[in-house]
Amino acid sequence: MKRILLYFSIFILFLFIIASCSKKPYDNINLKKALDLMNKSTNLVLLDVRTPEEYMSGSVPNSINIDVLNTDFKSKIDILDKNKEYIIYCRSGNRSTVASSIMATNGFLHVYNLANINYSDFVNAVLTNQN
Repeated sequence: MKRILLYFSIFILFLFIIASCSKKPYDNINLKKALDLMNKSTNLVLLDVRTPEEYMSGSVPNSINIDVLNTDFKSKIDILDKNKEYIIYCRSGNRSTVASSIMATNGFLHVYNLANINYSDFVNAVLTNQN
């Protein structure tokens, strides 16, 4: 099991390095752009790529959770609609970058990575924006 986790971690690191060295097939967005998309788009999905435990401890309303570090991440995203718009977020922006890269290279057309935004700042902004 430890060997599988090690290989998977190396694979994720490799994807992260490749993604950071090449032109990104997704858009990094800031908090303002995320809120604008949430207010305007009728085709938007909020994708939380944290662990299920993190998600259960608090999440953005109406988001879905698919753990990017889980070995079944690819099979779970394969059933999603590739034509929808996706805002990808995690706790700090590292896992969302990996997930955004995987999704964009697997045919998702509109992938937005909430980069360098702390999860608690995002959820507070969403909750404030809904009132």
